[in-house]
Amino acid sequence: MLDIAQNPFSEPIKNFLKELKATKWAFPYILQIFHAIISGFLLIILGIMYITVGVLSQISNSFWDLITGLGQKMSFSNPIESSFYAISATVYFIIFLPFFILQSPIWLGGWFASKIGIKPLIIIVFTILLSIGIYFFRPQLPKEAISQILKIQDSVKKEYFTSDSTTTTNSQIEILAKDNVK
Repeated sequence: MLDIAQNPFSEPIKNFLKELKATKWAFPYILQIFHAIISGFLLIILGIMYITVGVLSQISNSFWDLITGLGQKMSFSNPIESSFYAISATVYFIIFLPFFILQSPIWLGGWFASKIGIKPLIIIVFTILLSIGIYFFRPQLPKEAISQILKIQDSVKKEYFTSDSTTTTNSQIEILAKDNVK
């Protein structure tokens, strides 16, 4: 029987609880209250991560261990048994895939952070999010928005319906732009 993988958030939760219990409460209690509030906030975040991402990683690691174990059994068994192992490995992989997909963004972020460091990762993520925000949520004039919509319509018409739709779209852009400017 394979062991269940350990939840990666259990150790930090235990450490924060030990630190919170070891707090020496002395008058005027201001520093200890700040410490308790921050530790409690971090415990709440780690608890949420324990329930969501931690359980996902346990499930995906368990199924991955089953898949690799079946792969090893397939190499040392006769053809009939190995076909059953292959079917089982396929079923396990189909079950494993959604858990891995849900876990992969956090896994990928942790992998990048371990390779390049946390500060460059934060800068890269911020730059990507800023670029996405500028690209998708920039304010457009009505004329630009209508011209983009008509360009998309024109490309669809060219590709699927006719080959001479360019002469009508330029006049359509001018007419619609004039209507929106008024």
